[in-house]
Amino acid sequence: MNVADMIPASERAAELLRALSHPQRLLVLCALGSEEKSVAQLREELGIEQVPMSQQLMRLRADGLVEARREGTSVFYRIAKEEVLDVVEALHAAFCGKIRTALGESGC
Repeated sequence: MNVADMIPASERAAELLRALSHPQRLLVLCALGSEEKSVAQLREELGIEQVPMSQQLMRLRADGLVEARREGTSVFYRIAKEEVLDVVEALHAAFCGKIRTALGESGC
């Protein structure tokens, strides 16, 4: 394994982790999972007000982590990259999985 060959991948991974570093952005990605949801659905599910939700979705979109589709007056979002879903699922398993619940810690 040549560490020098990993440099581009490590930079991309660090960018993804920076984008995930805000709890509301992470929650949005968790709520989306492999589905597509409207802004209204996300707001209702997560209890996030309009302005912060818009800010987080704009950041996720600017970082290329989500894609948007407009249908009438509604905007629907979905995760844009498979690796984002992989990381979100890994975080869910690590922090919200059955093992944590079995140990008496808070599950998701």
